[in-house]
Amino acid sequence: MRTPDTFECGMCFFQGSAENFTPTTASANINALECPNCLNNDWDSFYEVETEKKMVA
Repeated sequence: MRTPDTFECGMCFFQGSAENFTPTTASANINALECPNCLNNDWDSFYEVETEKKMVA
Protein backbone atom coordinates (compact mmCIF):
# COMPACT_ATOMS: atom_id res chain seq x y z
CA MET A 1 0.00 0.00 0.00
CA ARG A 2 1.38 3.41 -0.94
CA THR A 3 0.70 6.66 0.94
CA PRO A 4 0.90 9.47 -1.64
CA ASP A 5 0.34 12.31 0.82
CA THR A 6 3.75 12.13 2.53
CA PHE A 7 5.99 15.11 1.75
CA GLU A 8 9.54 16.20 2.55
CA CYS A 9 10.78 19.76 2.98
CA GLY A 10 13.68 20.51 0.63
CA MET A 11 15.29 22.85 3.16
CA CYS A 12 15.34 20.94 6.47
CA PHE A 13 14.26 17.47 5.22
CA PHE A 14 11.31 17.26 7.63
CA GLN A 15 8.89 14.53 6.54
CA GLY A 16 5.20 14.31 7.30
CA SER A 17 1.73 13.98 5.90
CA ALA A 18 0.20 16.78 3.85
CA GLU A 19 -1.90 17.92 6.81
CA ASN A 20 1.30 18.63 8.79
CA PHE A 21 2.30 21.15 6.12
CA THR A 22 -0.78 23.41 6.42
CA PRO A 23 0.28 27.09 6.22
CA THR A 24 0.07 28.79 9.63
CA THR A 25 2.04 32.02 9.30
CA ALA A 26 0.32 35.18 8.10
CA SER A 27 2.77 35.77 5.25
CA ALA A 28 2.56 32.22 3.88
CA ASN A 29 1.05 31.46 0.49
CA ILE A 30 -2.13 29.59 1.42
CA ASN A 31 -2.01 27.64 -1.86
CA ALA A 32 1.41 26.13 -1.05
CA LEU A 33 2.69 23.87 1.69
CA GLU A 34 4.52 25.29 4.71
CA CYS A 35 7.06 23.30 6.71
CA PRO A 36 6.21 23.33 10.44
CA ASN A 37 9.89 22.87 11.28
CA CYS A 38 11.60 25.68 9.32
CA LEU A 39 8.53 27.59 7.97
CA ASN A 40 9.71 27.10 4.37
CA ASN A 41 6.84 28.01 2.02
CA ASP A 42 8.53 27.56 -1.37
CA TRP A 43 6.30 25.11 -3.27
CA ASP A 44 9.11 23.98 -5.60
CA SER A 45 11.28 22.77 -2.70
CA PHE A 46 8.78 20.16 -1.43
CA TYR A 47 8.99 16.58 -2.62
CA GLU A 48 6.48 13.77 -2.45
CA VAL A 49 8.01 10.83 -0.60
CA GLU A 50 7.33 7.38 -1.98
CA THR A 51 6.67 5.13 1.01
CA GLU A 52 5.28 1.66 1.21
CA LYS A 53 3.56 0.23 4.23
CA LYS A 54 4.21 -3.44 4.73
CA MET A 55 1.42 -5.41 6.28
CA VAL A 56 2.40 -7.82 9.00
CA ALA A 57 0.74 -11.20 8.70
